[in-house]
Amino acid sequence: MFTLLVVSALLLASQSTKPALPLVCITTSDEGDASDVKGRQESVKDLRADLASKKKDLVVVDEKDRADFVVEVLERTTSVPRVLFTPMEPGVAGPVSTGPTRAVHLRVTIVRGSSDPVEFTNKSTAIESKGGWNSAADDVAQQIDKWIVQRMKGR
Repeated sequence: MFTLLVVSALLLASQSTKPALPLVCITTSDEGDASDVKGRQESVKDLRADLASKKKDLVVVDEKDRADFVVEVLERTTSVPRVLFTPMEPGVAGPVSTGPTRAVHLRVTIVRGSSDPVEFTNKSTAIESKGGWNSAADDVAQQIDKWIVQRMKGR
């Protein structure tokens, strides 16, 4: 009986010393052109899904008030890259193009409490498409996860 009590006390002590995972809320403004707002909201969904998969590092929440970190999607933009390497299609003499290919850029900020916001953009050059925006969100989510983990080590 005494052994069981000691083991229970040790288990309880080890559980209470484990720090709680940081809570992260992802949001965007409702201001701007309707298509811009819709695009940013899609990126919010993509970021939520990507960050929710980082279960050992953080927890995604809906309420800003509960969050330790607030991520805000500021904008989604495109640009025409200077150089673009496209894969060749079998049996076609040259690259197939229906117009200029556009690279996607996702810009977000993250704030911890009342600190100054830190800005992140995707480092990879994704091409404009549903997959391209997902890739940009995944790139940004990886950067945010790494940044949060580094901040939490210095609690």
